[in-house]
Amino acid sequence: MLSRLPTFLIAGLCCALATGCFGPKIRFTKLGPDRILTDVEVEKVRDMITAADQCWLERATPGQAGKSLDTLRDALKLAPYNVQALWRAARACAWLAERAGDAKDKPQQAKLADEGIGYAHRATFVDSDRKEGYYYLAISYAMRADATPSNGLALVPLIVKALKKADEPVGGGLDHSGPDRVLGQIYLNAPPWPASVGDVEEAIDKLENACDQNPEFPENHLVLAEAYIKARKYRDVRKHLERVLNAQPAPDWAAELPRLKERAEKLLQKLPQK
Repeated sequence: MLSRLPTFLIAGLCCALATGCFGPKIRFTKLGPDRILTDVEVEKVRDMITAADQCWLERATPGQAGKSLDTLRDALKLAPYNVQALWRAARACAWLAERAGDAKDKPQQAKLADEGIGYAHRATFVDSDRKEGYYYLAISYAMRADATPSNGLALVPLIVKALKKADEPVGGGLDHSGPDRVLGQIYLNAPPWPASVGDVEEAIDKLENACDQNPEFPENHLVLAEAYIKARKYRDVRKHLERVLNAQPAPDWAAELPRLKERAEKLLQKLPQK
């Protein structure tokens, strides 16, 4: 929680814009220490976020994720403390950074990761109670670590700290148990103590919880299968990989599903024969 009163007031006012709790009669909304928006501008920002969301749903189409980010950048020029725009911009940066990494464009991956870190940090400053800022801060740090592997281990404590702040009560609604899933991946892939936080059993615990809370999400099953393989617990691996291979597209994961199925197929081919 933020402890200083001025920061608390800024966060409260920004939260009011995001939720609309001031009601329709308010004439303007304060978004930061030196910016006042009129009702018309507030509505414009909301429309821009809605347009960015539509582009995000179409992110499998080339250019749409970038268009979503550009729209959010424009919204943040007008309303730099709008937490809804901030965490969405961090999410888009992280997604595009991952694709830049896939294309071996490490400078672009690092640039996008740094931009996402900035948006996510600001989101946690504006509203320290919302989970999205911490979650996409962790994802952005992970993309920065991937872009510059020589500094990757130094970022692990920051990633873990942000994910623990993003952790939720039972329900796991944020990105289909995203905090548990990503923390599980960190425990699975990081070197073990004392070099870092790697712990396969801890990873399995987090990933099993993600699958229990959000069994419909294919990536939860894929990463759990990877953890079982690493722990040589082969009994249930095939079941989880088949959940990925049989998954149907849905708006939340249609863009990622082909990549997930490709990874699942490769793992299935490498499984020890009975």
